[in-house]
Amino acid sequence: MNIRARLTLRFSVIVASILILFSLAVYLLSDNYRREEFYNRLVSRAITTGRLIVKVNEVDMNLLRIIDQNSIHALFEEKVLVFDANNKLIYNSLDDFPITYTAKLVNEIRQKKEVEYTDNDREVVGIHFTEANADLVIISSAYDRYGRSKLKNLGQVLLAGLILGIGIIVMSGRIFAQQALRPLARMNTEIATISAGSLNQRVEEGVNNDEIAQLAHNFNLMLERLEAAFAIQQQFVTNASHELRNPLAAISSQLQATLSKPRTTEEYQEVLKSIFDDTHSLVDLTNGLLVLAQSGIENQRNYFQPVRVDEVIFTAQMELAKNFPQYHFQIGYSVFPEDDNALKILGIEQLLKTAFLNFMDNACKFSPDHSVQVTVSFPGPATIEICIGDRGPGIPSGAQNKIFDPFFRASEMPASIKGYGIGLSLCHRIVQLHGGTIRLDSAPGKGSLFFVSFPNCA
Repeated sequence: MNIRARLTLRFSVIVASILILFSLAVYLLSDNYRREEFYNRLVSRAITTGRLIVKVNEVDMNLLRIIDQNSIHALFEEKVLVFDANNKLIYNSLDDFPITYTAKLVNEIRQKKEVEYTDNDREVVGIHFTEANADLVIISSAYDRYGRSKLKNLGQVLLAGLILGIGIIVMSGRIFAQQALRPLARMNTEIATISAGSLNQRVEEGVNNDEIAQLAHNFNLMLERLEAAFAIQQQFVTNASHELRNPLAAISSQLQATLSKPRTTEEYQEVLKSIFDDTHSLVDLTNGLLVLAQSGIENQRNYFQPVRVDEVIFTAQMELAKNFPQYHFQIGYSVFPEDDNALKILGIEQLLKTAFLNFMDNACKFSPDHSVQVTVSFPGPATIEICIGDRGPGIPSGAQNKIFDPFFRASEMPASIKGYGIGLSLCHRIVQLHGGTIRLDSAPGKGSLFFVSFPNCA
């Protein structure tokens, strides 16, 4: 059973149950009101008969019977029995409709003063009449023909209304379920057209802010994450296959040329040195590709911890100084904060170190004196900004929008500076992953300034 059928069924059952309970309550209350009203009329008739017997001296019982039969207030099939103080029957209005009574019933009426009950669809009332020093027990009985007829008609009307109402409820429930699930049906149709090759599609979120709109919004967010993951995977495979081909081909060609004829020891050493350099470049390229792929994984945020940015910068500086003794570093603060939390951000220390290591390595490469200037500042109470500057040739305006693309190398870059175009792309990914931004200020001949901003833990 689909959701629409279940919604229709549940809606119909709930509303129909309410309608049935309401109809049943109306019928039972009407029946109770009918009986109470008819019992009151029987009591009134019994009192009237008792007063005639007591107050009219030597009343003729036959005359009283005629009066009862022809009264405008006479009830259908009415019968009245009157008993004296000795429980002797002294008056019987009709002989056609016998009333079953016993001495026990008469005594019970004397004790309780009034008794009401039903005998074969006939309402019966017994009262203890004590006016004018009388001691009589009067039992009055009749059939409520008009009241039961009205109750029957009411039951038929309620039953017909109930059947018609349930039919309307079922149709209304079906329409209601169809309208309620229409956005889901539309979303289902849109989702069915999305495949691995069309992850850029999005489902319509609508203009409402209900649960279905939130579902569509969350589904679109999931598509964005999937699209990013597929793009990273595809880009990694493409980049790896493209970039690894050249060093592997160079190593293969050198080995093939070396093995083509006997070589001297010096020649073998020269070839091995060249292969070692190519292998080292291959290792650096592979590590860069792996870190680049890792930096795009969103669930890295699950491992974020408070990290002091200045300590990460100093760690990267020491690693660079160890590997490149010719590099020079100038690291300082615009103002040293009183609260250490102003220097802390939520992140992964290893990835942040990789980003700053690449920023400073690039700056030292392009500066003629192999120097880099790093300044830590606080432009706002919840922001920490790191400025990395070099004295290099600068970046042309036409290339500034592309420098963060993987494997992009500007044509103006000196051939003597080696690189694969991974460093800045990797830095951009890592900064984005940590909720930061990068701003570039550069011009040809004036060097470059990279402003990296993060939200701090203050």
